[in-house]
Amino acid sequence: MTQTKELPKILLVDDIAFFRDVMQTYFQRTPAKVFTAGSGLEAFDLAIAEQPALIYLDAGMPQMSGLECCRRLKADARTAGIPVIIIFTPERDAGVDEVEASGCDGYLTKPFGREEFLNLGHRFLFHIERRERRVSCQMTIDFTIAGRDCRGRGHDISRHGLYVEYRDELPPDKQIDLSFMLPTVSTEQFTVQGRVTWLNQGFPRRNLKLPQGFGVEFLGVPEGLSQAVEAYLKQFQSEDVDA
Repeated sequence: MTQTKELPKILLVDDIAFFRDVMQTYFQRTPAKVFTAGSGLEAFDLAIAEQPALIYLDAGMPQMSGLECCRRLKADARTAGIPVIIIFTPERDAGVDEVEASGCDGYLTKPFGREEFLNLGHRFLFHIERRERRVSCQMTIDFTIAGRDCRGRGHDISRHGLYVEYRDELPPDKQIDLSFMLPTVSTEQFTVQGRVTWLNQGFPRRNLKLPQGFGVEFLGVPEGLSQAVEAYLKQFQSEDVDA
């Protein structure tokens, strides 16, 4: 009889439901069981009961802070070996020294993006899938970066970002405002803020399979855009991009 391999478990902890939901969306392509907790006390009990392979733990929570929860997890033989990533806002929640003193295995400072979030988790749990399903998108992209208005061309798009074909050198600023249409699924002109996550320009380029350009992660995707992108991905599901 063939045994079914059990999926690894990931525990996401934040007292704000919105942030728990956002973190959960990052694991849509990861073969894992994802649990959530809304407090340090709940997280501690869940960690003992479920024995997750990885914990993302917000530092600034009422009742029991994430730092106190981490200290308890590391002091308990049942949970001491579970990797814990602390998420915190410097100065407001804690300082780096205090976070490191909690015994955590890694930390993320707010604000952070999907790529940073998953890359750090991948260090402790190889099952984490960092790539997103992307499909080709040939449309005009108007964008503003460092006060400069520019125009590029979309190459591929996913739920959380897109790759923009653009030959001119970009300013060093990572914040970017984008405007574009997905004409096959909507007549709306979408605008969204984003963050440049990587550059593929100059010589040697990081990825020669792609034209010169840059990758963007969407920040705070409006519901209308989210629905349109989802419809676009379904419409062109046979044209997945692997680059």
